[in-house]
Amino acid sequence: MGRIATSSPSSFNFVFIIVMLSLLLPLALARSSLPSRSDPHDQHSVAAKQGGSWPCCDNCGLCTKSYPPLCQCFDLHLSCPPGCIICVKETADPTPMYRCEDFKFDYCKYTCTSASVHNQ
Repeated sequence: MGRIATSSPSSFNFVFIIVMLSLLLPLALARSSLPSRSDPHDQHSVAAKQGGSWPCCDNCGLCTKSYPPLCQCFDLHLSCPPGCIICVKETADPTPMYRCEDFKFDYCKYTCTSASVHNQ
């Protein structure tokens, strides 16, 4: 009868550690690139200090269940808000309206000081 090859416990541990590191390292790197909750330069702290300037949201759209949540805002603007990556023209009226489709952390945390239509 042929002999069945088995791996030693130490080689199994080595493979297990390599697999776990390859799975956890991208998560750690992604988390480290997020703004900290106390960062005075993050977009939400700046918005709060500026009295509700963008990013703020009166008509909150979709949000993830993550913490902090990633949210999308359904507010309409006269032009694409500064810093918006995905801006969509919503109306074909003589005065077109635009909506930012970006998902941002805590997007709906701050409400805007005026109505949902902004001159930005």
